[in-house]
Amino acid sequence: MKRSSIQRTTKSLLNMRDRIRFDLPFQRNSVWKNDRRSYLVDSVIRDRYIPNILVWNNGDGYIWVIDGRQRWESVFFFADGEYKLSNGTADFNGESIAGKRYNELFSDTQFEFLTYNFTVTEFSECTFEEVEEMFYRVNQSVPLTSTEKTRVKVSPAIRETVQELAQHMFLEKIAFTKADRNRYVDEQLIWQFIASASNQNIDFSGSSLNKFISNLEEVPTPVTKLIEQKVDFMDVAFRNWDQAKRKVLKKVHVGSLFQVVDYAIQHDWSEDHFGAWTESFLIDRYSVDTAYGQLCQKGATSRAFIEKRISLMIADMEQFPLQTEWPMS
Repeated sequence: MKRSSIQRTTKSLLNMRDRIRFDLPFQRNSVWKNDRRSYLVDSVIRDRYIPNILVWNNGDGYIWVIDGRQRWESVFFFADGEYKLSNGTADFNGESIAGKRYNELFSDTQFEFLTYNFTVTEFSECTFEEVEEMFYRVNQSVPLTSTEKTRVKVSPAIRETVQELAQHMFLEKIAFTKADRNRYVDEQLIWQFIASASNQNIDFSGSSLNKFISNLEEVPTPVTKLIEQKVDFMDVAFRNWDQAKRKVLKKVHVGSLFQVVDYAIQHDWSEDHFGAWTESFLIDRYSVDTAYGQLCQKGATSRAFIEKRISLMIADMEQFPLQTEWPMS
């Protein structure tokens, strides 16, 4: 087996697109939703790191993608104008790119998109069996948490719903550590959203949440739509927060924010208004010595403490000044 790595720009990939094949038998279908694809394109435009694409050269003139189908398809579909950048996408070089298709971007932004360098690692002089083994090695599972162990007992349809919700672009804004992601804390947060949107009066601790998951027969469509509506709202509210501000978007706060979004929507708050209040509450005025701060230090998953945190947030929102327009977050 031989291995080599080369750099290919987005433009060069588009030019050689008819040679790129995504249909190796072990490949998944196109499963990413548009908000996930949007986040990938946003990374391309901003020249952020994207993992290597693995391909197989078996000598037939085609480029067989081993790992990276969703990434390259996201780029190709965006160039085709098949979807817009998410409404939660932050501005780029003074341009508001949220909600835009490729052909609506400024020429300078299009240039950044077309000149991004993907690192492509090519394997040759190897058998299909070796390529298949490589795919499964790259995509091997991370050890499961207790919630994940419970999760495998639910139906495939429920697992798919949770995974799709966990791919929402907003979750990329949350201050998860690498260890959090290895322990599927992002997916665990989605389970909390489902329990909350289902009006479950339970603790969000492992045992209570796991019992709820184990007894779940389906995630009703209205629950899924409610979660998407609230997560979309938060995504737009924090679209222009920089990395420093996003550090406050920790699991304990996001779980509570998810619930008080109801107040904002019911009282016709705009996303920018909600973003301004969150910045005021969690950044400008937050302290571990405040009543809310004290509640965050202990019993984070206890239903009683969750209700107290939400009550304090709502009381603060009721006093937050209204104004016609809020500056972008």
